[in-house]
Amino acid sequence: MRTIVTTLRTARHQRGVTLVELMVGLTLGLVVTASLLMLFANASAHGQDVARAGMQIENGRYVSELLREDLRLAGFYGETSVAGALYTQPDPCSPAPASWGGTPLTLPTPVQGYTPADALACLDHRKAGTDAIAVRRVGITAIDPATIVAGNAQYYVQYSFCALDVATPRLVFSNDQTAFTLRNRACTGVNVARPYVSRIYYVAECNDCAGAGDGVPTLKRLDLVGTQLTPPQALAEGIDTLRLEYGFDIDGDGSPDTYRTTLDALGPTAAWSNVVSLKVHFITRSLDKATGSNLATAQEFDLGGTAVIATAADGYTRRAYSSAIRLINPSSAREAQ
Repeated sequence: MRTIVTTLRTARHQRGVTLVELMVGLTLGLVVTASLLMLFANASAHGQDVARAGMQIENGRYVSELLREDLRLAGFYGETSVAGALYTQPDPCSPAPASWGGTPLTLPTPVQGYTPADALACLDHRKAGTDAIAVRRVGITAIDPATIVAGNAQYYVQYSFCALDVATPRLVFSNDQTAFTLRNRACTGVNVARPYVSRIYYVAECNDCAGAGDGVPTLKRLDLVGTQLTPPQALAEGIDTLRLEYGFDIDGDGSPDTYRTTLDALGPTAAWSNVVSLKVHFITRSLDKATGSNLATAQEFDLGGTAVIATAADGYTRRAYSSAIRLINPSSAREAQ
C-alpha cells in the first residue's frame, strides 16, 4: 500500500507545467529578450552617433589648425626685405615660376583668393559653391645651397646680407645650384637658401575620384614644385564647404579695415597684397548617414559675410566652423613702417 501511494505522489510531482504556464513563460521571455535587443540597438546607435560627432569635431579642429598654421606663414620670404616691394598675382595653375627680383623688387602676393565663380582648370573635381585660396611663402628651414642637387625641379630663394654684393636687388630665385652665389653677413661665405612654396587649398567633390567618385567631399591641396603641380593631396574627408573673407588694410597700419569676399574694382581693396587677415568658414559633413530617429534634418548655416548655406535632409550631419587668422608677415611689415 505504501508503495502505491509513493508512486502516485511522485507522478503528480513530475507531471511538468500546463500549456497556459508555458505560454506565459514564453511571452515573458520574449518581452525580456526584445527589451534587451532594443537596449543594445539604442546603445549601438548612440555609439555610432558619438563616433560620428567625434570624427566631425576632430576633422573640424584639424582643418582649422592646418589652415591657421599655413596662412600665418603666408608672405614669409625669409631674409628678403619687402620694403617698397611690388606684388604680382600669378596664375596658381600656371607651371611657370613666379616673378621674383627685379628693380624695384617684385614678389608674388602672399595669398590670392578665388570665389565659386572663378574657374581654376587645375582643380580636379572642385565642388561647386566653394572657395579656393593660393598661399605663397618660402620654407621655414634654410638650407646650404651646396646641398641642392643639380638638375632638381624645386626653386629656391637666396638673399644677400653682404653689402659688397652688387646685385640689385640682392636676391636670387632659381633652381640652378650654381646661381646661388650671394654671401652671408660677414661676406665670407655663401648665404643660405629657402625653398619656394606655392600651394592651393580647395574642396573636391570626392576623396577617391576614380570613375564616378566616392562622393565624399574632401579638403585637398595642390603644391607647385618647380614647374609642375603635384597630384591633389587629400587633407581631410567630410569638408563640405569652404568660404573665405579677406581683411584688407586700407590705411597701411597693418590692421584690417574692411572684409571682402573678393577684390573690388578700385582702391586698396583691388589688390591681394593689401590682405592682412582672413576669416575662414567651413562646414564638416559626416562620412556616413544617420538612421532611424537620428536622421539629420535640413539646416541653415550663416557663414559670416560670405553666404547662408542651406542643406537638405539627406541623412548626413553637419557642423559649421569659423576662425579669424592674422597674416603675420604682411601685417607686421606694415606695422614696422
